[in-house]
Amino acid sequence: MAVLVTSLCPLLSSSVLNLCHAAKIRTVIDFITSDPEELVQKIQLSYKDILSIRRSLIDKFSIFPQNAESLHLELLEMLSILDTGSKKLNNFLNGGIYSGEVTEIHGSAGSGKTQFCFSLVSKLIVEGKNSAIYLDTNNNFDGKRIEEIALRNTNNDRAVLQNLHLIKVKNIYDIYELFEFMDFIKEEIFKKENVFFHRLKLLVIDSITPLLSPLFGGKYLDGPALMNNVAQQFKVLTSQHMISILVCNNTVNDKDFAIKPALGHNWKYIPSISLSISKLSSGNHEMSTLKSCRNGLFPQVLFHITKAGVTD
Repeated sequence: MAVLVTSLCPLLSSSVLNLCHAAKIRTVIDFITSDPEELVQKIQLSYKDILSIRRSLIDKFSIFPQNAESLHLELLEMLSILDTGSKKLNNFLNGGIYSGEVTEIHGSAGSGKTQFCFSLVSKLIVEGKNSAIYLDTNNNFDGKRIEEIALRNTNNDRAVLQNLHLIKVKNIYDIYELFEFMDFIKEEIFKKENVFFHRLKLLVIDSITPLLSPLFGGKYLDGPALMNNVAQQFKVLTSQHMISILVCNNTVNDKDFAIKPALGHNWKYIPSISLSISKLSSGNHEMSTLKSCRNGLFPQVLFHITKAGVTD
């Protein structure tokens, strides 16, 4: 907070400042939060002059007020809802995958988690407006497959090839690499020099399980603390930068042999939305909601995964 100086207010003379310092009132916040009646005794000014100084300091240092409508419009400008490629899925998710949220999609091997991620990324390529980062922990990334999905969803092949630069891929193999790269993302956004990071709306982690499961296997003594750090890093990217984080997770059986997401009790509080995906037959899939921060989601929805990605 700013230090009291004579230039802040005509009534703050050198003698008044000396009396303020003697009373251990050195900053603007010290003066504003002090009882005016006590200040009258300490710095030997009239009650009226004390209030005049307070009003002058508040006018100089208070934040310019914003009404609720302007804040709401600002939020709407930052908000993005990512198209899944399926009208049924979009309706199921109240529009699609929201920016500013951590969305978990969990399922067994071959259930369609990675193909769902590919389809979401391909939509960004077709639209050509926003960018995405794909963190690959299992060497599952397939650029040709993403290009195929994008080409099957547009007649403008040239635009697809031009927009492939909107997707960046990085292999991540342990938790510390994840922390380092998320710090890098925040630094690039803060610099405001790279258009890619200015347009960044989606961070895919496929999958989070290999990174976090070792935290509870004895390899790391500070496993719970590292999990909390992951939650804090996710919160910064989602709430401050309105990025959508989509994480894939495996499934395990609990003591009653019911299927649930991996990574245990601590993890379940991190995603805003937890979605379960399962494969019913060739090309036919089902998605259900395990956890949601939004009301009105249907219990489950059926959709297809074809050569064109996620469809109805």
